[in-house]
Order: sequence, then structure tokens, then C-alpha cells
Amino acid sequence: MASFKFNFSNTEDILETQDEKEIVWLSSEEIVPGNQIKSLDEVVTHAKMFTCGEVEIGHVLFNIETFSKESSLKNLIEFSENKHSDLVTGKYEGGLKIWECTYDLIEYFETYPDEINFKDVKVLDLGCGAGILGIYAFTKKAFVTFQDYNKEILEHCTIPNVLLNIEEEEREDEIKRCKFYSGDWASFDELLEESEVFDIILTSETIYNQQNYKKLISLFQNRLRDNGNIFVSAKTYYFGVGGGTRQFEAAIENTNLKSKVVLKRNTGIQREILKINKS
Repeated sequence: MASFKFNFSNTEDILETQDEKEIVWLSSEEIVPGNQIKSLDEVVTHAKMFTCGEVEIGHVLFNIETFSKESSLKNLIEFSENKHSDLVTGKYEGGLKIWECTYDLIEYFETYPDEINFKDVKVLDLGCGAGILGIYAFTKKAFVTFQDYNKEILEHCTIPNVLLNIEEEEREDEIKRCKFYSGDWASFDELLEESEVFDIILTSETIYNQQNYKKLISLFQNRLRDNGNIFVSAKTYYFGVGGGTRQFEAAIENTNLKSKVVLKRNTGIQREILKINKS
């Protein structure tokens, strides 16, 4: 097993990786909201606000002390902290952190409100983590499917976050506009009904690992409606593993997908938003 410096932000994050043949990827399953609605009053005391311009989205302040009584989640967090890592391939894919490219997408949609109409469309928040992008679409009246690798993230973070942004008397009905799936992208793609497609796919900081490009591209091809849009917000280059926006553009070059850069951030570590459609 090898360790690489992985410059996701201004601090150094460590990615522990394995040979692809050694990785056992988690199978996908649907997570149905249940006890989260009843226990939300406890969660509220640990919540804070994600703010981007005039956009405010409530979310759980996620840390090991808050969730120590949830043994499976505690073990996951402890594993990550002991490895001094935000990402451990095949075990934990960064769902405890709100990545900076999430802000870029929210700001982009707020700056160009006519770019996308979220009302009554089907949105996929892929690699959702805290679910900020999907919640943003949800507040714009979209039907949202949230997908993250670790089911514990969905159960104890994503679902409570969605509920925090719904009026109390409307929670049981409004949460029905959302679905939640855990697991690997290939398994997730197989689990969905063949006819299930999305008008908009949103994803932030998910193209760091080139080993996953094949299944990510396949999911895009299978699950994007013919006239739909994909927005990929990511860093131009992820040091240590070699992924980034140029590498991803090259990976889709000979497919039925086409992309263009619609936003660039040149301060600090360079970041971009790719808009992808079917050609």
C-alpha cells in the first residue's frame, strides 16, 4: 500500500490507495428515511449554516464527539482521522467534508439563474456527501436523488441535512421528493431501473481518481436524459493521483459526451466547472 500527498485544498490531505485488484467496492443500496424524522430535534443542536452569497443551507456539524454513540459511523471517522486522510480508497470517499468546489457551483447557479430551471425536474447529486448541491436543487422544487459512497453518511448526515431545510409540518411529505442511494457508482448504475434518467446531474470534487473515470462516464451516458445537463465542479489538477478537469475531458473525448468550461477560478489552486451534454 502506498501513500500520496493529495492537495485538495491549501492544507495537505493524504490519500491512501491500493492496487485496483485489491479494492472491494461497496454495493449500492437504497436508504429510506425513517428515524431521522423523529430524532431531528436532537440533530438541530449540532447544526450550522452553509452560506454562499444569499444562499443559506442548514447542515449537521459533523464530528466524532457528536456521533460517538453511532458505532459504525464512529469507526469510519476514527479510521479516517487515524490515517490523517479525507479519502481512503474503497472505504471512505470524503463525505464528511464540504469541498470548496461546491461553493463554485452554487455561486455559478446564483450568478446565472437562467442557466438552469430546477423546478419539477429530476436531479442527481452524485457523490453528495453533506448534500448541499442536492438540497439547493430541492429548495428550487426539484426531485432529487442523493448518492454517496458510504451509507452512514446518508443516514446520519445527508438525510438529516435535507430534513433541516424543510418546514417541520411538511417534512414527511416533502422528503418523498428525495431518494438516497449508497455504494459504488457501477453498482448504483446497475441498481437503478433501466428507464431511470435525470435532467440534471451535479457533482463536485469527484474526478480526482482516474481509475474511476470509466464507471463515472458510463453512469453519465446511461443516466443523463438526451437533452439533459451535467455540471462537474473540480480542480484543474489533483496532485498525487493525476486526475483533474483536463484529464477528464480527455477521457470523454471519444464518447457521445461533449464538455465546455463555463467557469474558471485562477486564484490559489485552480478550479473549473465543466458543463457536459450528450452530442
